Amino acid sequence: MAPEKILNTIETLEELANSVPAELREDDALRQRLLNAVQKLVPEVETPAEMSQRLLYVPCEIMGAKIGVDLDVFSMLADSKEALSTEQLTERTGAEPALLSRLLQYMASVGQVKEAGTGEWSASNTTRVLADRNFAAGVNHKHDNVMPGWHTLPSWLKRRGYKTPITKEDTPFAQGHGASPDQSFFGWLKEHPANAKEFNLFMGVHRTGEKTWLDQKELGDALLSHGQDAPTNGNKDGNVAFVDIGGGIGHQCLALKEKYPELAGRIVLQDLPEVVRQANVGDAINAMGVNFFDGQPVKGARVYYLRSILRNWPDGESEKILGHIRDAMAPDSLLYIDEIVLPNRGAGKLETQLDMTMLCMLNGEARTESHWYGLLEGLGFKVKDIVMYQNEGCEGIIVASKA
Repeated sequence: MAPEKILNTIETLEELANSVPAELREDDALRQRLLNAVQKLVPEVETPAEMSQRLLYVPCEIMGAKIGVDLDVFSMLADSKEALSTEQLTERTGAEPALLSRLLQYMASVGQVKEAGTGEWSASNTTRVLADRNFAAGVNHKHDNVMPGWHTLPSWLKRRGYKTPITKEDTPFAQGHGASPDQSFFGWLKEHPANAKEFNLFMGVHRTGEKTWLDQKELGDALLSHGQDAPTNGNKDGNVAFVDIGGGIGHQCLALKEKYPELAGRIVLQDLPEVVRQANVGDAINAMGVNFFDGQPVKGARVYYLRSILRNWPDGESEKILGHIRDAMAPDSLLYIDEIVLPNRGAGKLETQLDMTMLCMLNGEARTESHWYGLLEGLGFKVKDIVMYQNEGCEGIIVASKA
């Protein structure tokens, strides 16, 4: 590439960094293309010293975000129409001025806030995101709940001889928090309600703005048409159209009902009794307290649905969950597994860092396409299709039936 073209490219990138045009924000495919290009470019052009600085100080970014959340400076800046001085922020936070200035300087260097002038600070795009209470909860969750597991993973792997965990016990999370090896993350949350609150707040929004399986017309059409020639669909419990297994308080059931009000048959929400008691789903959806390790009480439903469940469990536990569903399915029932499906080659950062997090927290796993085929076929399922609905993050629906 000619030096003049390189210079023009740099100037264009500088212009974009100073003022992102509305067209780029509105065209998500174009925005993602630019983001991917910039992220790929950074490690290719940085020097070894620059690479070392970037890699070795990555934890400082969540550290800075956590401090900003604790001090509530992101909300203060996002709510202000004008830049705020260090002195003004000192009055509101109670922090010592010189120390607060140092903290804000670091936050500005990584884009968490903007340095509007000497000793003056304003909101950046990141500031406005972290000012949202729900996304701030994500910082609290990752810093307080997850980071001890991340930190422990190398020594945990070494202690266990670098072998894939096959049970849910003895997680990096438990080791990092100094908990008993049989203490699970979700069990620990019950004992730490403040941590559980942050986790639940973040889980409610962490996929905000992303596409869902309901955006894929063929999946909805299959649900609407499947079994219409046989009204009971072989269903011993009546005409059940959809069973959301481990469905929390019913977000997916409600979204399905809104998307397809014409759907014939019952919609069933299943989760632990203490969870479904919190579900406000009305009479149109049947809430049922069920532990998915104890069996599947609804027989012969049209579609059984699992969303982000199996990533939480190693293969041994996943086989138990799937086995109960298989035994409950009629010959024409379908299984929809709403999950990460990693490509067999070329997986990206977003999905692989989640894979590492699932390993740390739950001995879980984000599985590759070939892994999914092997797991399901080994249990007597036939994979009929894999429908990707969110390319970023590799989220899709694995459609399976009994073999």
